[in-house]
Amino acid sequence: MIKSDYTGQYPVDAVTIEKFAELIGKTDEAVRLMIKREKLPVVDFQDPNKPNSRVSETWIYLPEFNRIVREARQFPNEMQQSKSLVIHR
Repeated sequence: MIKSDYTGQYPVDAVTIEKFAELIGKTDEAVRLMIKREKLPVVDFQDPNKPNSRVSETWIYLPEFNRIVREARQFPNEMQQSKSLVIHR
């Protein structure tokens, strides 16, 4: 297997919930649940001109997600024993 077989390239560092769901073959609701359980690295976008607004957009930060996946592939036994991933925001 060559590196390009398991590495995807995307021209941005963050994608919407819907796009991420499409990329990994999950439903939007499954991705929302992963976010709620803090299993994914996210970036919340909010209008800087309205800092008190409750409206924001949540995007998944791909470089951190990819780092976690590579780490899980490199150390599968350790990741299984810990039963959770440490995500730094």
